[in-house]
Formats: sequence, structure tokens, C-alpha cells
Amino acid sequence: MNPIPWSAKLASFPYAQPFLIGWQIADHSRDKYWAAYEQALNGYLELREQSGSLSEQKNAIRQSLKQFQELAASGDGHIGTGLALIRLNADLGDRQAAIDAIDQLLQVMPWLAEQLPKELQIQINRPFLAPIESFDHRMVEGGLADWLQASLREALDVLERPDFSF
Repeated sequence: MNPIPWSAKLASFPYAQPFLIGWQIADHSRDKYWAAYEQALNGYLELREQSGSLSEQKNAIRQSLKQFQELAASGDGHIGTGLALIRLNADLGDRQAAIDAIDQLLQVMPWLAEQLPKELQIQINRPFLAPIESFDHRMVEGGLADWLQASLREALDVLERPDFSF
């Protein structure tokens, strides 16, 4: 089976559709983490397409998580890496690790928890994962900053529920 490039898989996610062309033409030549990030993202998206036992799927997610953790440990502080850490820990059902990943992202990017001016327009130069699966199919309305903030709030709400499970 050929690997699934992120652009083909993310094209099916409404949140990503407005950004795909920009992500594809972005100049990543000065992003020393880009190649490893792209490989980790493609790996995660590919494993979502595969079938297998629950144990095999969890092991594949753990391997993908390890790649993103290595990126973060090597200094990659990009929002895409932070969002991936939230997503993969949530996928594994590790509530505390996912909450910790949200806290770490908010420490680096406190604006994600602040009231932002309506006219603020942000751009993210890398493709990224929604922090939880329920946001994969939600269109960006009101701007990307609003969408990101809402996705993190909902992720925290879901993770803090007593009946949390993914």
C-alpha cells in the first residue's frame, strides 16, 4: 500500500479545505522540522486508513505519538506539533497526557485562551490535525483563531468528562 500524502487525506476534512493550497505551496525550506513533521503526519493519517486489531491500532498510534514527541523534544514548537500531541494522546485514551498537551500548548501560545480581536486573521503554514476527532468535520467559521479556540475548549470539556472515551 502506498503512503497517503497528507494533502489527499486532509482534503476530506472540511476544516482543512480552505488551507490546502496554501499548505501545499508554502516554502518549508527554512523549517528544519518540516520533513520529520510531514513524515509523522503522513504516518498518522495512513494508520487511520488501516484496519487491524485494537491492539495493533493502539501500537501504531503510540508509534506515531512517539514521532511527534521526538519533534517536540527536539525543539519543534509549531502549533501543528502541539495539536498532534493532543490528538494522539486523546486517541489513545490518555486523558491526563492530552490535558497536559493542551496546557503545554497554552503556555507557549497563550493567545489560544484569550479574547481576540474580531479582525485578527492568523495563518498556519503547516497542515495540522484537529485536537479531537469531532472537529475533523467542522468547517472553519468566524476565522481560524476562533475555530482553534473552540476546538481546544471542546477537547478540554470532553477530556474532563467522567465518561471520557475515544
